[in-house]
Amino acid sequence: MEGRVTLESISGCEKFSALESGRVLSRRQYLCKRVLDLGFSITVLFLFAPLGLLIAIIIKLVSEGPIFYSQVRVTQGGRLFTLYKFRTMRVDTDQPLGTMSTKENDPRIYSFGRFLRRCHLDEFPQLWNVIKGDMSIVGPRAEYIKTLEIAKKHYPEFAYRELVPAGITGWAQIRQGHVDQIEDYRIKLEHDLYYILNYSFWMDLQVVFLTMLTLLRMRRSGV
Repeated sequence: MEGRVTLESISGCEKFSALESGRVLSRRQYLCKRVLDLGFSITVLFLFAPLGLLIAIIIKLVSEGPIFYSQVRVTQGGRLFTLYKFRTMRVDTDQPLGTMSTKENDPRIYSFGRFLRRCHLDEFPQLWNVIKGDMSIVGPRAEYIKTLEIAKKHYPEFAYRELVPAGITGWAQIRQGHVDQIEDYRIKLEHDLYYILNYSFWMDLQVVFLTMLTLLRMRRSGV
């Protein structure tokens, strides 16, 4: 099964002992990953700062409330951090109890916020999280705490995702896209495990390239 490591197979995987020990990336791999994170984030922030300022102004004009949305998420080692995004939902709205994630057509999202989500421009402020070291450009998605609690009850192996930093984009995101059903989270986990067990600097570059390609295709198709 290309691009996934099934949960049934990881116990017999050569690298399973690395998952159990918590040592999946070497110091050199972490250094390469950090160089890519800083180089990419600083460059993009510098080049697209005017666009970010324009988005902030429009948000303030079309919707009441703060420009940025912040939420506590989980990253490497189970560490909690505050993730930043451009706000795409009306104020005084939060994740409904019992849901896995925000649905694509969530009625709480205002019109310009829907555009930001569709183009993934709402994630622009997360580059600051990358520079701070909370996240990486590539890695498992930084999940909402309640989402993780639900997922881990069904799939304890979800804890292995926390062996590497959470990412803005990732192997699971480009292979599967948005998920909001518990059954889909199993496939998402298997994609994430494939990334963790097969990590390389070149794989990160591949994910970045494929993410940019996907965004360009979405723009051309008007999605």
